[in-house]
Amino acid sequence: MPHGRVAVSQITFRDSTPEEDAVIHQLASRAYGRAAEADLAIDLLVAPLETISIVAEREGRIVGHVLFSRLEGPDRCLALAPLAVDPDFREMYVGTELVRHGLDRARQAGWKSVFVLGEPDYYGRFGFRSDLADLAVVEWQGPYLLALELEEGALAGWAGPLVYPEPFTRL
Repeated sequence: MPHGRVAVSQITFRDSTPEEDAVIHQLASRAYGRAAEADLAIDLLVAPLETISIVAEREGRIVGHVLFSRLEGPDRCLALAPLAVDPDFREMYVGTELVRHGLDRARQAGWKSVFVLGEPDYYGRFGFRSDLADLAVVEWQGPYLLALELEEGALAGWAGPLVYPEPFTRL
């Protein structure tokens, strides 16, 4: 079946393994057309911090990856980045399903909120909003910094610094 006819139901979503780091790096480099986001993914995966790393796989081939990593700021918050989908599998909802699976895993693990620097129209479909991130003090504050409460009220009354892991400073 040609890639263009692959249904998202033919794709498996699961936790990544350390043995797949090189494949994840290649995927992200191809998806972004440069190595910066790929390097970020690997630097976060090997860093001593809590992460949720999910891959999309079809017939033994990894076609997508999403990473969530612990932030310093509100109680039990995560950053969503990077999200990479093989160019051959775009427009097939692979990215959407990766984000959904990651958010579900984060909820199950007791995380309370997620921040992302991204396109409001895309991330808004998951419930991310810029107003929830407005009181975060971070270098890239603005309309593209979005937040999602995984637990209702998790960001209510919170304001202050949002500190991303060191690998983000290299972007």
